[in-house]
Amino acid sequence: MTASTTREQAIADAGRIFAIARAERDALPPRLAAEAAYQAGGPSIDEIERQIREMRGLSTVAA
Repeated sequence: MTASTTREQAIADAGRIFAIARAERDALPPRLAAEAAYQAGGPSIDEIERQIREMRGLSTVAA
């Protein structure tokens, strides 16, 4: 944010960046999205993948 950037412009810019990041994440297959989201100490990759599949309305049954 530069000195000439308004608060409203900064929020709008952040919103655009957030939307792009979500679209890129949502374009990933569930397993890759889970691997990208994984953090040590948090839910397992398998649990994250299950949550992603559930949110996307996909089968959560293991193949």
